[in-house]
Amino acid sequence: MTALQADSGGGAAHSLVPMPEGEPFRVLQLTDFHTDASDAANQRTWEAVRRLAVQWRPHFLAVTGDIWCGDGAPDLAPGWMERDIAALGALGAPWALVLGNHDYVEDLDRALTVLRDAPGSAMPPGDGRGNFRVSLCPAGAHLPAWDLYFLNSHAESLEDADVAWLEAEAAALRRERGRETPSIVYFHIPLKQYEIARLEGRYTGIAQEEVLYWGDDGTLFPRIRDAGGVRACFAGHSHVNDFYLEEDGVILGYGRCTGYGGYGGHRLARGATLVELEPREGRFSFKTVFPDGAEWRPSRTL
Repeated sequence: MTALQADSGGGAAHSLVPMPEGEPFRVLQLTDFHTDASDAANQRTWEAVRRLAVQWRPHFLAVTGDIWCGDGAPDLAPGWMERDIAALGALGAPWALVLGNHDYVEDLDRALTVLRDAPGSAMPPGDGRGNFRVSLCPAGAHLPAWDLYFLNSHAESLEDADVAWLEAEAAALRRERGRETPSIVYFHIPLKQYEIARLEGRYTGIAQEEVLYWGDDGTLFPRIRDAGGVRACFAGHSHVNDFYLEEDGVILGYGRCTGYGGYGGHRLARGATLVELEPREGRFSFKTVFPDGAEWRPSRTL
């Protein structure tokens, strides 16, 4: 499956990825590898990732940060980044990546260029801050059936400019297409609403730690919700949480931690989150999946 580059009505380049006929489009979310920890943990992580790709045959990989990390070893971080994105490119599916708070880059512009030009990458230039869109188009269709938004949550949280870009991009697409397109939003650091729901018990799944939403004061989610078409948001960051909630008709969910380099592997089995998108009905489902082909489904079809 090939990712094609195109220009959007919103003025920022995006990627256009074809959807297969006769089956849902499978997006596998991978998150929190922490490949800076040790060679042994790194080998376990990549073996698990390769097995996940074989077992679940994703059409696209959504990688939500804290991959090479390197904030504790900035001189080594560029080499680790190139090593890991080369391994992503060998998995056989188009991929896109948002930075995690530990993914050290000295020069954001250069790092985004390296990521964009890497094998298998479906990352477009975006807005220059690490925010971009990937559109999914069924065979023979004139318009995309889904949009995937990737937002940079920086060191502490999404910022006003990142959400403003999403709002402007969704509005421009609505004018251009004459309709609202369903979308999924991916970022690394969860929103404050995750922690409110955890404290109130309004969630489905596993919550073993506090949600570190840090710089979010709670005002970002209403803007994401009201941008139009957003059906779900998926984050990473918390290694032993795997839960979701529904807030005003929008799913706020975690991606299951994938890597063995960070904390919590003895408390929560490593895996990934698979989202399946129907090409024409605007319906989707999601579940936690594992390298051995097992699955854990705390969700429903929406």
